[in-house]
Amino acid sequence: MKRRTRLSALAATFAVLATTPAVVGLQGADADPRPKQANPGYDILFVRHANSTYPVPEEELSPLGIQQAAKLVTFLHDEPIESVDSSIMVRTYQTADGVAADHDVPVLADEDLREVELVSKDERVAGGILASWVMDPSTRTNSFGGAENYYDVEARWDRWWTRYAREHRNDRGTGVVVAHGGIYGLMLPETCANKPQLPFSERFPGNTEMIKAHLNPNGTLVCTAFGVSPDPAGMPNRDGSPHYYYEVDPVTGAATQVTSPQS
Repeated sequence: MKRRTRLSALAATFAVLATTPAVVGLQGADADPRPKQANPGYDILFVRHANSTYPVPEEELSPLGIQQAAKLVTFLHDEPIESVDSSIMVRTYQTADGVAADHDVPVLADEDLREVELVSKDERVAGGILASWVMDPSTRTNSFGGAENYYDVEARWDRWWTRYAREHRNDRGTGVVVAHGGIYGLMLPETCANKPQLPFSERFPGNTEMIKAHLNPNGTLVCTAFGVSPDPAGMPNRDGSPHYYYEVDPVTGAATQVTSPQS
């Protein structure tokens, strides 16, 4: 049975521990990537969880992840956050907890937001499956020996998103949703009405990176940025170059790479 649990911010980390499944240029380099409210409608920040003890079964936050989660709290401190949602998994609870406590709201956790269940947690194997589903729709019925295929993931995401959009489309302020890179990378580019045109790898956010979006009163979602980091100085690229994210045109979905401001 699907679980949907409202948790107080202070109790979230100590709540039910889920069993980990098998697994067009817009702005220049000085752009401010912080979320900004646009009326009417509800701003949403889809945040990937902080670094975890992967692949330890419970996958709690690692020491690095605890630091990342704290920086996320600081980054979002002045934002008008009205709700915090997370998946049912421990690492998302722990990432969401500090933000919720800082804004005196509960964490609403939903099993439908859990990570994609795949045959392997090896990044090469998992990445290959996700790439196949994205690049070749004819493979989407294939679970590749895992617990879910693409349409299984889509069905539970759609259940969650339908509820969330119905509950918040007439709200004002900002909602934070903490979940997983796999489900975001698969589902958000398809859920957004402007269909973001991103390189495959850039669909999947890094730890505590976020996708900025806006929920309109008519229930449509518009994505405006992928990969915004609360700590760009601490997340350089593998070649040592400065962190970047993608601004997304709210109408055409065209994506422009923007160098993150360094604080």
